[in-house]
Amino acid sequence: MQPELIVWGGTGNFKVLCELLGKQYRILGYFDNDPNIAAEYRGIPHLGNWDAFAQWVRQPHIAAQPPHFIVSIGPGHGGVRRQLHEQIRAYGLLPLVAIHSTAFVADNAEVGEGSQIYANATVCVDVRIGRCCLVNTRASIDHECVLEDGASVGPGAVLAGLVHVGENADIYTGAVVLPRVRIGAGAVVGAGAVVRHDVPNNTVVVGNPARVLKARY
Repeated sequence: MQPELIVWGGTGNFKVLCELLGKQYRILGYFDNDPNIAAEYRGIPHLGNWDAFAQWVRQPHIAAQPPHFIVSIGPGHGGVRRQLHEQIRAYGLLPLVAIHSTAFVADNAEVGEGSQIYANATVCVDVRIGRCCLVNTRASIDHECVLEDGASVGPGAVLAGLVHVGENADIYTGAVVLPRVRIGAGAVVGAGAVVRHDVPNNTVVVGNPARVLKARY
């Protein structure tokens, strides 16, 4: 019998998760605060907003046998992803790590709960990935990199060895970060950027070579 799962979030990231987890888990439904979210996706129902979740989770059979859960919110929202993860976990639901069957994850890599590693991604030796991180399709994380909680690495992005990515930072599609560079907490690396030097906290960088565009907040 498949273990049961609920998902928070019902947009594009959720659809990718369904492909990743649908054969391993029975997805009971998804919650989302957006009133315009689709009523269902491929037969999986939208179960309502946070208030609906707070009622649903108190049902006796849920409390007796809690399902697994994962927060499906994409890049740019690492802090929200982490907050929701902790709020749902406090109800006793079971967090998981989602790793696509085609991804390579070294046997000594560490991946924190709530993190998601998508199709054909590579996570090499001695990598440490925190909680609620996203490693998207075909992303490459080389040896001894660190992703702090809530960080995301976009499709096709490449982190060379010993890169450190701060909490809630976002590295977008096709970006390249050279060895030993530190990406600050809350920073954004734009699509296609080539980062040769450290990026300060809460800073947006773009281009090749990457240059500061603006403050994020």
